[in-house]
Amino acid sequence: MSDKEDRQEGLKGAVEDLKGRVKEAAGTVVGHDATQREGRAQQAKGTAQQEVAEREQEADRARERAAAEEARQRSQQ
Repeated sequence: MSDKEDRQEGLKGAVEDLKGRVKEAAGTVVGHDATQREGRAQQAKGTAQQEVAEREQEADRARERAAAEEARQRSQQ
């Protein structure tokens, strides 16, 4: 993934988390347990999306460092 795609995925996760919080609160206000559960599930999905985006960014940085190190080693041969 590109940095832009990683950021977009993280943003989608944040939005999903926010929607889940709103849904959970709405379920609490109206006393609808299923809506509360849906909200909590949506929050978990959002958190997972954010974590995936973070891991992708870490992996991209590690690949970049590895490629730079490989290029450095080739230049020294």
